[in-house]
Amino acid sequence: MRVLLVGDYPPPYGGVAIHVQQLHGYLRGCGVESTVLDIGKGGRPAPDVLPMRSPARFALQLAGFVSSGWTVHVHTSGNNPKSWVLAGMVGGLPGSRSARVITLHSGLLPDYLAASAARRNFARVALAGYACVVAVSGAVKDAVVGCGVPEDKVVVLPAFCASQVRPGTVPAVVEAARTRRKPLLSMAHHPSPVYGRKLMFRALKLLAQEQPDVGLALFGPGTDSEEFLRDVRELGVAGQLEVLGELEHPAALGLIARSDAFIRPTTHDGDSISVREALALGVPCVASDVCKRPEGTRVFEAGNAEDLARGVREAVAAGPAYVPSVDVGPELLELYAEASGEIPFKQSEDEVFDMGETRHAAQ
Repeated sequence: MRVLLVGDYPPPYGGVAIHVQQLHGYLRGCGVESTVLDIGKGGRPAPDVLPMRSPARFALQLAGFVSSGWTVHVHTSGNNPKSWVLAGMVGGLPGSRSARVITLHSGLLPDYLAASAARRNFARVALAGYACVVAVSGAVKDAVVGCGVPEDKVVVLPAFCASQVRPGTVPAVVEAARTRRKPLLSMAHHPSPVYGRKLMFRALKLLAQEQPDVGLALFGPGTDSEEFLRDVRELGVAGQLEVLGELEHPAALGLIARSDAFIRPTTHDGDSISVREALALGVPCVASDVCKRPEGTRVFEAGNAEDLARGVREAVAAGPAYVPSVDVGPELLELYAEASGEIPFKQSEDEVFDMGETRHAAQ
């Protein structure tokens, strides 16, 4: 089996890029020949990762893999025109020996498709060339099926490889924060309002009234922007923040592992890798109720700072809780085999994945 992964590859360390990196590592660990076509900014050199030098070069590389019969797995958000152009381009390439699979990652996808009949029509056409469409949540699946994609072609699987969650060495500032903060919370930051920064700051201010030593460690892009500094000033949380900037993924996992709770205050979500990583590390996780969360997550009412603060208090008081983690790797290996014809497609669905647990139903 030979698998080409098409998608972003770190850095930067966003969710889709991390999943592509981890899935690539999983496949190589299983002895599968795997290569990544990095459509992002082009990170550090890595084994069998090809940076996109230009659109023309990318198209030539992609055509070469397709003509050689590689199974192609596209990873994209599905919440912008560029994403769907990529999907249509890969799915539309001729090459009957090359099976195509696509994972749609973004929790913003349903709203994006709902906004326009033209978008839904384009999505249906773009996905026609794929043997299987992987949705990271039930809401994403419903949106895709609503475009006219056959339901039996769409499966729900999390973008998560539990076997690849490996915390690394953290910077000295993290160890210092761990010593002086009680409790120490952590959160992945992004300048997009979808990530819920202002809501988290409001909840943090409430928590600090009861626990003056509480600290929030933020990692990710945008923490040096004027908008970030304005929110810090206006909400009065400078004394509670540990601003770490962008961390390499192993260091980010090391930070989460040293936290008393991990927070995900998003306004939209697909299936958050960071939530699953925290749970896999035994770290209590508090996340908004904007989508179905994995078992073990403490959810709060989206947009409600008081309810978020309540969830944090309860999570910290309860302490570590180890939750069995799923690994999509074996599921995808079977899916690739089906798509490429190495084993027959199932005539009916006999394996259902439901956001954190797999159950087998007798047919």
